[in-house]
Amino acid sequence: MSAAADSLFDDDLFLLGFVLARPGRARGPGGDQARPAPPAMRKTLLNAVKRKPQVMVKITSFARSKEGLAAHLDYISRNGKNEVFDPTGGPFSAIGAQMGLAARDALQHYGGELAAGPIPEGPVGKKKGRPRSRVSMNLILSMPAGTDTGAFELAVRGFLSEQFRAHDHLFTFHDDRDHYHAHVVVGLQGHAGCWLNPRKQDLLAWRENFAESLTRHGIAAEAMPAYSRGKAKNGYRRDLEELRRRGTREHPEPSPNYEAEIEERAIRRRADAWTRIAAHYTEAGDREAADAIRDFVADRYDHHPAPGTEQPPAPVNRKRPCDQGRER
Repeated sequence: MSAAADSLFDDDLFLLGFVLARPGRARGPGGDQARPAPPAMRKTLLNAVKRKPQVMVKITSFARSKEGLAAHLDYISRNGKNEVFDPTGGPFSAIGAQMGLAARDALQHYGGELAAGPIPEGPVGKKKGRPRSRVSMNLILSMPAGTDTGAFELAVRGFLSEQFRAHDHLFTFHDDRDHYHAHVVVGLQGHAGCWLNPRKQDLLAWRENFAESLTRHGIAAEAMPAYSRGKAKNGYRRDLEELRRRGTREHPEPSPNYEAEIEERAIRRRADAWTRIAAHYTEAGDREAADAIRDFVADRYDHHPAPGTEQPPAPVNRKRPCDQGRER
């Protein structure tokens, strides 16, 4: 590769990490991190601008006690009427039958063990840090209406068995909305005693991994961040919307933490990054890639002000124990 082409490739890799928010991949020129070959990077970019359906992986809430977890299990199981599955994929109706319990009782028994957490092996030393205030995490996984439900269920099972193999979890499927979706409960304390404390980069990684699982099962899916699709969030918060839908709290419009100017600037910076990537491919003589990216920018960003020339920052790479960090 020529020096000019290599420099162009380095800048492209840096921009790729910014617009796709790939954890650990947004290195500036000269970085020593292993990087994909130019054809692989080109394929990643072109796949991203193909306007595939976007996956949703959303944390809806956390349970802070055994009682709170029990109430959530009743909600997702419709008080035992909807089938719920354990990490092996076994239904709690069958598990309960083996235990001589109703499905709801078997589910609540599992939930109690999940809230208690695993018993560490060996001598127990002095506990460090503040007491844990959360026992489990509640997720929703979904795709747009019209997605094949059978393939979706297989993709969910594959994703969970890989992503949360070190944590107790259970899941179920709902069809009470226009799109089929899965409810997932994950115990925050893992089998080895490490605690799961999800951050923004974890959610991005989960979305990518779920999209890959969907693709393996024949469902076209992408996990691009909203700003990199020219999509404003407009202060929307699902937790408040759920409360509004259930009639327990009025949903503020927009939510208090929303600042339109900051959001617009973030969107413009990503439009600028896409434009610069397209310019790189034009310079390299790859009109197909350049035109595909420019069409994407025109389609997704025309309703926003013209992009500036700000340099996107490289994401900070923080090392955390147990791959997930410590709970605050």
